[in-house]
Amino acid sequence: MLISAGNLGMLAFSTDNFLVNIFRETQTALHNYDSFAQQKAARQKALAALTELNSASASGVYFLVIGESQNKDHMSAYGYERPTTPWLDSMTDQKNFFLFQNAYACHSHTVPVLTYALTAKNQYNALALENAASIIEVAQAAGFQTVWISNQVKYSAWDTPVSVIADQAQTQYWLNGHLGETTQTTRYDLSIVDVLKTLPLADKTLVVLHLMGNHGSYQERYPHKFQRWSNTGKGRNIDTYDNSILYNDYVMQNLFQFIEQLPGFQGLVYFSDHADDVDAGLAHDSSRFTFNMVHIPFYTYFSEAYAQNNPQVIDACRQNRSAYFTNDLIFDTMTDIMQIHLPALKTENSLANKNYQHTHADLKTLYGKKSLSEDCK
Repeated sequence: MLISAGNLGMLAFSTDNFLVNIFRETQTALHNYDSFAQQKAARQKALAALTELNSASASGVYFLVIGESQNKDHMSAYGYERPTTPWLDSMTDQKNFFLFQNAYACHSHTVPVLTYALTAKNQYNALALENAASIIEVAQAAGFQTVWISNQVKYSAWDTPVSVIADQAQTQYWLNGHLGETTQTTRYDLSIVDVLKTLPLADKTLVVLHLMGNHGSYQERYPHKFQRWSNTGKGRNIDTYDNSILYNDYVMQNLFQFIEQLPGFQGLVYFSDHADDVDAGLAHDSSRFTFNMVHIPFYTYFSEAYAQNNPQVIDACRQNRSAYFTNDLIFDTMTDIMQIHLPALKTENSLANKNYQHTHADLKTLYGKKSLSEDCK
């Protein structure tokens, strides 16, 4: 759905309108990213001075997969009654696979979430965004080749701040040919896997995959053959949302089957940016916030070679499977997994570290406005 400037003006009269709220949130992010982009050279200079980053990091190919609008409460791997995640269900008992039970999004909108999840900035530190290195910048400073493959729109007010980070990657593929404020796609997410199969990957590579996932309109996210539920009495939105979850599981199955065969594969991290409160029909509008908007899936998988070389990471992930977590700490966890040890990072922020200390009592969402303890009463 395209939104003209005139339409935005009309929408502004409705203070609770979902699109207006996203627009306002994004304008704040765009302002912050002006400073972020301007400070790129300063961040890279500071990283270049950390000469030990390259030698200390763990070689191999790593994958960071970003889902979209996926609510774990609609995934059978998390106890949902419909079999929406047959592949993920089958993985939960696999060696070196870890399904984290209590992950939350740090916000209910994509741009605010990924602004923090993909940089050193989070809800719990005082770091200015313009000084917060991105996961792409840090990986490159540590000697990794970086690849970004996305099925999201690159040039729009909703997504451009994320594109600032993505544009730092040395190799980029943008599958979605649309422009502007739209959720339309030209391909289904499986095409991301097809693109990945054509790429030569260096011995030391970070690949970021950004799915369209389960973003509304849900019926546009999957081919017709994945329309398993319809006219069930639960409601059309719920049926189509669950179909999109089923297709996402199929996409991840195909991705997994490819990457686990790669000679240099080391680790996979998957998380969703936020969820949708599909049961209440509220999508992820932060002006009508519910905790169902931030109930996200989060899981990791490691090769046996990685597990043998990094037993402390495997032990920490096993220990922390039930720990509470917000996805603005993905940056800390991912750099820890890749053994990129930045002096400023705190080990208690990484689920891949035995020192992880956070609980629902101190963790927050909606950029600090809501305590997770409110969802745990």
